[in-house]
Amino acid sequence: MSLRTAARRLAASSNRLASSGKRTFATKYEVAQLKEEEENNKAREALEAEKSSVQKYVEITREMDPTMAWGTMIAPEDPDLPEDPSEIAATDPTHLEQDPASLATGEPRIVHIKQQQARVSQAPTNLEKQWVISFQDEGELSQCWDNPLMGWVSSSDPMANNMRLQMAFRNASDAVYFAKKRGWNYVVEKPIMRQGRSDDAQYQDNFLPQAIASKVRREKKKCDHWHRDEASTSHYFRPLKYHGNGTVVQHGPNGEDDIAPHVEGIYKMR
Repeated sequence: MSLRTAARRLAASSNRLASSGKRTFATKYEVAQLKEEEENNKAREALEAEKSSVQKYVEITREMDPTMAWGTMIAPEDPDLPEDPSEIAATDPTHLEQDPASLATGEPRIVHIKQQQARVSQAPTNLEKQWVISFQDEGELSQCWDNPLMGWVSSSDPMANNMRLQMAFRNASDAVYFAKKRGWNYVVEKPIMRQGRSDDAQYQDNFLPQAIASKVRREKKKCDHWHRDEASTSHYFRPLKYHGNGTVVQHGPNGEDDIAPHVEGIYKMR
């Protein structure tokens, strides 16, 4: 064997050893990567299991539209709750500490589930479509005073208006279910029943009653039902200063002039 041939064989054997060493090193690296990926997957599964239904819902909606703050395209899943709603209050004892007792006796309060009374407005019966939980129907009294900053009425009872302002229910059964979840003693009042009108009453009848409108059509003459003596008159006046020592100067070129006399009313038949 020549020296050149021996050198070539030695170089080939060293290359084989180097290449086999690289393959062994790469295989160990891949195994380490697989183990790390498995551990990461287990950690991700644990985090996913801890997420609430609301968090999962938000993530799904954000995948659909990244600019969406909150969406309603997918209804969230119903939570897994006990069949008896009263058991929910027992599983969360913080409710017993958050709900104040009666100011007079110290006993748990009795809430009233009822509909709100209609008010004089353009849509007076809309309030009657909702049910509220009231804490003020069992003779509950608390100290009230006028707030010195804004003049509003303040109260020492934290449940006086909180529930009425925060929540409204579509029906009495939803309100009863919520009261049971909180562990409250409740009384359901009778619903407000209204008989429908058959005279085709409309919003315009507040300004011109149907009887007057029928009379105008029947007699075929103008209506004098809304007669006003001071129609089109001037009611301008200058208010007094804060200390009552004169009237407030108005803007304009004649701010210091005397107030012009009132204009006589001009009533028109309609």
